[in-house]
Amino acid sequence: MRRFIFRAHDGEIEEEGRKLLASLDVEDVEVIRDETVAEAWLDDLEARRTIYGLEEIRQYLERLIKG
Repeated sequence: MRRFIFRAHDGEIEEEGRKLLASLDVEDVEVIRDETVAEAWLDDLEARRTIYGLEEIRQYLERLIKG
């Protein structure tokens, strides 16, 4: 099971996400196309799932790169 889900609202962002993660050899992030990102965000918030902002994601990727 992957630790994170990257929700993309269109195919271009989905593909960019996959390329970025592949180039960094990140395997614990699932990239999915979800045209209901706004509604999914609210569902995740109400279900008390952890939601990460761009800054947290950037820090996570930097830690992966630095080892």
